[in-house]
Amino acid sequence: MLRGNGVLMTLTQIIVGGVITTAAGLVYFLIFNKFLWQLLINDRILHGFWVGLFLLFSIACSYGILIVGVTIGIQFVGQQFKHEIPFKPVCSGAFLGAPTIVGLVALLNIPWADIETPPNALLNIVLPLLENILFVLSLPVRVWTILGIPLVILYVFAIPLGAIIGYKLVGVEDPEVHTQEA
Repeated sequence: MLRGNGVLMTLTQIIVGGVITTAAGLVYFLIFNKFLWQLLINDRILHGFWVGLFLLFSIACSYGILIVGVTIGIQFVGQQFKHEIPFKPVCSGAFLGAPTIVGLVALLNIPWADIETPPNALLNIVLPLLENILFVLSLPVRVWTILGIPLVILYVFAIPLGAIIGYKLVGVEDPEVHTQEA
């Protein structure tokens, strides 16, 4: 595949994945929040176990179907560009996309100034080093928040970007180039 087609395919996959994520998020908000939680459950269930169980069910269903939907969308775009994309690495990358953003956003709120200096000499060296590494890792999210762009947009594109990274890191071979020995 030509380099220009690869860039166009990746951009198309990001856009299609973002559209699928946004549409699925809105549908699941209507189904789970408006219908399940407010209409069916409402104040009928007040016990923490059952509320937690229904919450786990709604998150697992919505996130699982969202991951599979984005994966199929990315595979569909790949087929349009005559590129075979395997399901498992795409699905794995998509699954880890949103938790990665959650972790990076959590790095923004670490109170480094409040951490007391430990008496251990090794920790006195490692702690500032860790602070600098985590600062560099969270730099894109810091710039995102400084620019005032809502973090929801970052969450929308996290799943397709994670999916694309998932199959790009695996090193998918082109099926026309691959020869099988008998």
